[in-house]
Amino acid sequence: MPIYSYKCSSCGNTYDAMKSFSEADEDDVCPKCGGDAKRMFSDPAAVIYKGSGYYCTDNPHSAGCNCGQCKGGN
Repeated sequence: MPIYSYKCSSCGNTYDAMKSFSEADEDDVCPKCGGDAKRMFSDPAAVIYKGSGYYCTDNPHSAGCNCGQCKGGN
């Protein structure tokens, strides 16, 4: 089950709750004060490709490619 973040509109408490997809759209009850809590939306995690040659090893090259792999570098 996915984990969702909620924020209480009464006390401002933020917390995470594990809920099924069908329950995710429903409001929640704050565990701290019992107030109404709304689900927060966050940006998705960014994907960072580290290391040399990611493009060179995973994609075909054109005749005019100037990357280090095509030039004989590592």
